[in-house]
Amino acid sequence: MKKNNLIMVIIVLIITVATIIFIKEPASNENNEKNIKQPDQNKKVEVVKGVSNYTYSNLQKQISQLDEQYTQVQVTTFGQSIQNRKLYLLKLGSGEKKLAVIGGVHGRESITSLLILKLIEEYSKEQEIASYNLTKLLDDVTFYFVPMLNPDGIEIAVNGVADGAKNKEFYLKANEGSTDFKRWKTNARGVDLNKQFPADWEGVASTEASHFESYKGSGPVTEAESKALFELTKKEDFDLVVCFHHSGNVIFWYYNQKGEQYQRDYELAKRISNINGYKVVPPEDSDQVAAGYKDWFIKEFKKPGFTIEIEEEKTEQPLPAYNIEKYLAENKKVLLELATYLANN
Repeated sequence: MKKNNLIMVIIVLIITVATIIFIKEPASNENNEKNIKQPDQNKKVEVVKGVSNYTYSNLQKQISQLDEQYTQVQVTTFGQSIQNRKLYLLKLGSGEKKLAVIGGVHGRESITSLLILKLIEEYSKEQEIASYNLTKLLDDVTFYFVPMLNPDGIEIAVNGVADGAKNKEFYLKANEGSTDFKRWKTNARGVDLNKQFPADWEGVASTEASHFESYKGSGPVTEAESKALFELTKKEDFDLVVCFHHSGNVIFWYYNQKGEQYQRDYELAKRISNINGYKVVPPEDSDQVAAGYKDWFIKEFKKPGFTIEIEEEKTEQPLPAYNIEKYLAENKKVLLELATYLANN
């Protein structure tokens, strides 16, 4: 009898243990799945994606998405182009020091507009990049991004001029008779915006009339786009400016500086080169007479200005977007290094 009772007790224990294991196992599996596969609800979805044949409409869409997703990005405008497209200004940071970043100056260089929006998103979603503390930097420095100064010229370079377009003959003449407008560099009036600033403008070589790349205009700051940037720069009193162009993987920094100003700017150019690997253009290979934006900034304000030319291979047409992550990787720490310089000086 006792033996039978013992057997019954053992059977009951076995059933009880098995029941407990059966009940707990699904919960355990559920917890494991939560630990392994739960997505990060706070992670931002990337909105600035590489788009070939990048135009003003692409820019507008991505700016709207940036504005919606990143509340710290301040979106405004500072003027209009000849053909009434908005000139956008995106601000990031709240610091006293001001760093301006300009892109899309030439029609065939819309990749620089895309690069600037990529940089804005990178700085908005990260708190640290390498050894740079973004939170602290953005307390010390405010970035002023002008992603597309020449939306009309970019439209011409990417999409050409339609057969029924107004002034089609004007554009054909400015393009030397060619119907292929991919090389178009100037604005809608055939004026090079980077030959429009009052830094020895009178001595700058130029064609006599509107041209796809070589006309400096009838005088300095005659164009809606150059005038808007000229006025913005005077109003905001930037501490440093960077202009992105292509191509050549080079850094232009010199415009007749001397003494301490020369040494300061040369050292900063070398710091840029140490980060992105681009060549620092020596003074003897730089224009002594020019009317570019960074040339005027250096001459007028005695502050550092840089033109950074992305893409090693020389080209006279819009770059495809498949290398945009490369350009971003090369240059995202450049602006942070320059911001660090401003924060410490």
